[in-house]
Amino acid sequence: MLEHPAPPFDPTPKSIGALKPLEYALLGLLSEQPSHGYVLQQAFSESADLGAVIRVEAPTLYAALKELAARGLIAGHEVKRGSRPARTVFELTADGSTALEEWLTAPVERLREIRLDFLLKLYFLRRRGADSARALVDAQVAACHRYLARLEAWTAELPLDSWVYLVAESRVVAARGTLEWLRSFRGRV
Repeated sequence: MLEHPAPPFDPTPKSIGALKPLEYALLGLLSEQPSHGYVLQQAFSESADLGAVIRVEAPTLYAALKELAARGLIAGHEVKRGSRPARTVFELTADGSTALEEWLTAPVERLREIRLDFLLKLYFLRRRGADSARALVDAQVAACHRYLARLEAWTAELPLDSWVYLVAESRVVAARGTLEWLRSFRGRV
């Protein structure tokens, strides 16, 4: 069996302390205003902008809210209106705000995270203004350039007729396409 150089990226999963994209999106929504589960779920509906990126069913959303509360990133309090049952209204804590800000400003490191994580970040940053969105796009372009350079160097070391070369080549093409899309979008921001 032929030995191939290792790929230029870390295949290990994110740290245990990292949140899931949905959890970060919930922090983003709660940073804009306190809310309860039903209203939050509507933000992920098919007709909502976030629904184009991620769709969420009620049980998943409530489990994420429970996890965020357990970590101290959000706090909930019951609000009763008229004869309706009490609802839990959630708001961001200081720790939740810090976690959100760190996540929002960091480019994604894996190309596959562009479709979900990056788009979620961009959604919230665009709502803050063009400067915030441009800063993330610029950081993402730089991260993609670094990734592509490592990938091209790795690919150059592989035998052209190997399976691993084919896999590497597909990643190079995807990275170049992503960079082209990012540059095009950057021109419109």
